[in-house]
Amino acid sequence: MEKKKFNFWEFFQGLGKTFMLPVALLAFMGLLLGIGSSFSSPSTLETLPFLNQPWLQIIFKFMSTIGGFAFTYLPLLFAMAIPLGLARYEKGVAALSGFVGYVTMNLSINFYLTETGRLADLDNLREAGQGMVMGIQTVEMGVLGGIIVGIIVYLLHSNFYDIQ
Repeated sequence: MEKKKFNFWEFFQGLGKTFMLPVALLAFMGLLLGIGSSFSSPSTLETLPFLNQPWLQIIFKFMSTIGGFAFTYLPLLFAMAIPLGLARYEKGVAALSGFVGYVTMNLSINFYLTETGRLADLDNLREAGQGMVMGIQTVEMGVLGGIIVGIIVYLLHSNFYDIQ
């Protein structure tokens, strides 16, 4: 069986399609976040006092919390969506590998920062370019970190998914 030649155009076209899954989720989560935040803000409650019911405020704060999920974990969503969208076989394994790869990247960076004495104090994280990702202090890479991990995981998965 002859291997198909790697086509950069096809790869980038597929990569663009995989971006649509997390981006489409952002629209819905943005609505939840916006509605929840706006109806629980002090200025809205001052203008519309009938919204200041405890049960309504719980619902609005819940909507705000759930809506913020996609924005908080967007790099992880990209790390999982890219292998899921690009893989032709064993898509579930590819997505799970994206999760494992993302956590491993952050743990590796934390290990390096710890061993070299560059781990910033919790009060000075932003100044040092560091942040907390899923409880792991690491270099703040944002969505780019998730995209890089997703591409690496896809490339590894496409070459090694059938090895037994």
